[in-house]
Formats: sequence, structure tokens, C-alpha cells
Amino acid sequence: MKNGVARATLSVDAIQTMLNAGVARAKALNVKVHICIMDAAANVAGFISFDGAPLIAATTAKRKAMTAVHTGMTTEAWENYVNSIPASELKIIDSIEGYIAAKGGYPVIEDGFVLGGIGISGANQEIDADIAEAMLAAIA
Repeated sequence: MKNGVARATLSVDAIQTMLNAGVARAKALNVKVHICIMDAAANVAGFISFDGAPLIAATTAKRKAMTAVHTGMTTEAWENYVNSIPASELKIIDSIEGYIAAKGGYPVIEDGFVLGGIGISGANQEIDADIAEAMLAAIA
């Protein structure tokens, strides 16, 4: 019997590449956001806050990244899922602290493994998502 299974997480190079891409995209869009990258265990692996980004958005960025890691789906897809389930199931989900159902959170998936997650917050949801997508494109 085998007692262990392989796990994967983000490399330092991937984290740095995504942070650089996120900062560049946010600057190009002239927005002030918080950028959070979490590893496969939902630990913060990279975080950058622009001067003047809304303080509340720092927590939101972390929660978007955590939601993406835990669910393996974008926070937009999570929102669609939450909106489609019966109230009895929603009560269970609502009891779990910290999940965010809004655009701007993306899992990083490779070979079927969730390597980590990205959470962007501070602009509107479409711009948050745009920045996250640029970050994913940088490591594609």
C-alpha cells in the first residue's frame, strides 16, 4: 500500500513572474489594487499592495485567492455555482468563513493539480479579473 500522494505547488519563479505581470497590468490600467498569490495550501506566497489601494480590498484579494485554491475554480464560476444551489446547501457554504463570490480570483492549475490561486481586488471586478488573467498568461 502506498501511503503518500504527489502534490504540486507554485515555484518561486512562477510567483515572481505573476507578481511582475500583475503589477505591469495594473499600472497599464492605471489602477491601485492588492495582488495576492497563494500556494496550493492557501498560504500567502506573494502579496503586493499599490499605494492608495482601498484597505478593505487587501482582505478581499486574499479571500479571492483562497476561494480559488479551495474550490479549484474562478471566483466568478464560484459565484455562478452559489447562485444555482438550493438554500439548504447555501446555508452550509455560508457557514464557511472567507469565501468570495466575485470576479478577480483564479486558480493556477497545471496537469490537473491546483498549484495555487490569484486574488486581485481594489478596482472594479472586470479590471480585477483582467489583471489576474494577465498574470496567468505570463506563466502559460
